[in-house]
Amino acid sequence: MSTLHCAVRPRRTATSPRVVELPAELDRWVNEFDGHLSQVAGLATATRRQYCFFVRRFLAQYRDVVVPERCVLRAEWLTDFARQEATRLHGPSRNKPGTSLRAWLRYLVFCGVIDAGMEAAIPSMPQWRYASLPVRLTADETERVINASRDSGSHELRNRAILLLLARLGLRACEARHLTLDDIDWDDGSVRIAPGKNHRERRLPLPHDVGDALYVYLRDERPACSCREVFLSTRKPYGPIRDSSLVSGTVRQAMKRCGISSIPAAAHALRHSAATRMVCRGASFKDVADVLGHASIKTTGIYAKLDVAALAHVALPWPGVTS
Repeated sequence: MSTLHCAVRPRRTATSPRVVELPAELDRWVNEFDGHLSQVAGLATATRRQYCFFVRRFLAQYRDVVVPERCVLRAEWLTDFARQEATRLHGPSRNKPGTSLRAWLRYLVFCGVIDAGMEAAIPSMPQWRYASLPVRLTADETERVINASRDSGSHELRNRAILLLLARLGLRACEARHLTLDDIDWDDGSVRIAPGKNHRERRLPLPHDVGDALYVYLRDERPACSCREVFLSTRKPYGPIRDSSLVSGTVRQAMKRCGISSIPAAAHALRHSAATRMVCRGASFKDVADVLGHASIKTTGIYAKLDVAALAHVALPWPGVTS
């Protein structure tokens, strides 16, 4: 493919729409990139979706000049876009736009469209691992969110069981989504969490209210289906929930009903809330790490800031103050 250097100004917008519509030519290009990520790179569906999401947003801004047949890229476009997208994100997510663009640039190099080295123009966003407290809900807010599942909807019982699993056991959204009927040991009162990010399974006690919610959902609301997943879609043909975003959306809708709208990463907020309660009740970081399924105790270190009494013993004196 040839490179066309032209004086056309790229289309810039102050705010890009969440759902990006592209011309058929660019849409096909992104789909080919997605196919490469799947068949060549072997990336998971969620990762591919993230990469394509940001590539679509980039192409929407520069659609006048970035086209397959006349591909021209400038370092400042990549830099500006990565910084622009990072301003609306938080924490480690601030690097997702840049990571996505780098994957796309590597694909373009693979296809012979551009020369290698352009990815150096994409900045890495600074982040401070322990700069802020984990986003969490108070005990009262957590109970309000759980009770907000009682909306008399057609899938009220499913939503309540999901919320209780996240709030009481600190599960990830994907762990709730992949939970199967075989993972629940009713006799032992425990639930098995399949290997995830740390490649180890764990077995957690099943609180009474969580067990009751699961039982009622399975008895009264879950559609008859040969699938072994606990939580099913609510539309025919019934089957497993295809995307963890549905779990997060369930939490977000419950938060909205009870007036909590300023907390991002809704499902993960319940996970942080469960960990916070464990720490404040005296659980060791090792215990918290085992419950949450952290591969490293360092990951659990973010909750150290919640133990104010312990931190007081290691706090440095304020400059200029003598005891």
